[in-house]
Amino acid sequence: MIFCHELNKSFPSQSQMFKAMKDEKSNLLMLKKSAVKFTDGFDCLLFDDVTEKGVVTKGNDAVLDNPTELKIRVVGNTTNLLDSHRDLHVDGLWKRTLKASNKKVLLQEHKREFDKVIASDSKVYVKTMPWKDLGESFEGDTEALIADALVKSSRNPLMFDQYKNGWVNNHSVGMQYVDVVLCINSEEKYYKEEKENWDKYYPLIVNNEVADQTGYFWAVLEAKLLEISAVLFGSNYVTPTLENNMKSEQSPSDVYDPSKDTQPINKFFNPNLY
Repeated sequence: MIFCHELNKSFPSQSQMFKAMKDEKSNLLMLKKSAVKFTDGFDCLLFDDVTEKGVVTKGNDAVLDNPTELKIRVVGNTTNLLDSHRDLHVDGLWKRTLKASNKKVLLQEHKREFDKVIASDSKVYVKTMPWKDLGESFEGDTEALIADALVKSSRNPLMFDQYKNGWVNNHSVGMQYVDVVLCINSEEKYYKEEKENWDKYYPLIVNNEVADQTGYFWAVLEAKLLEISAVLFGSNYVTPTLENNMKSEQSPSDVYDPSKDTQPINKFFNPNLY
């Protein structure tokens, strides 16, 4: 028996599972787009000086000078990795949401309560990074979603101490899907569209053995970023700790800056969605 998480049902064979997913595809897509998803682990660092590759240097003078405030950088939501939800986040999925606003709240465990706010205006951007700089042996690069925030002990004492002691190893994004497609590895004509999606996006997957095992995945082409949270575990296992430090408030030069994006947005784009 093969269990399908999306349908919450077991099937005698993979082909029967594929047919059920195809038959219910419109409903599954509607559910995925309407739900708020909490996913994809991040890791954090305290920062003063970051090298060009994103590898940090030792020391954190800012912490010593002002022990009531910490400047942190959280790194996460790496693209091109098939996560535990069988979702593949594709390069560029955050472009529109960051163009609308690159300031997001940093929360404790996705709890939308005043005492769970860690930082109100973390600066979020995308940086292309080699997998090797994230501690993985995969070839090529990934687009990492990064947030810089100032954590104050007066705002959330518990999480301030967690960060100060280096105990926050994962973060997660609260997000909504805007554009997602189903990818199925089948030569049957019934799955022509899904097979075309598979052939198009499968080559992007760095851990393709996971896709080979399931025979299907979802390619997330666009998503709305709602918030970032500190959590114990995330669904994206590539969560390396980039250690210590950056004094400058400036973002690295090789990041996507939405304010400098001159590319036209689709005429059907609704900025209120973001």
